[in-house]
Amino acid sequence: MSSPCVAICQLSDPAQPDLDVNTELLVLEDNETHVLTWDAEPRDGGFDVHVLNDRVDALGFMVVTDWQFLDGKAYAVVERRPDR
Repeated sequence: MSSPCVAICQLSDPAQPDLDVNTELLVLEDNETHVLTWDAEPRDGGFDVHVLNDRVDALGFMVVTDWQFLDGKAYAVVERRPDR
């Protein structure tokens, strides 16, 4: 059984327009940090939850809590998928 870990999504600081990347997702798992970046704008003051779930899935994790939004960032508890 995998242990819960934290996912944080935020806009890159500073944005990297030359790379067309402005959003980053970090999953903090034990002593590892998994990072995924892409170009997307948050909508209506928050990130698109469906996109966040897809990005977490692409890293081999699943979201176990609802996403929470605070100070322009999104947070959720995630777990590694058992089949990965």
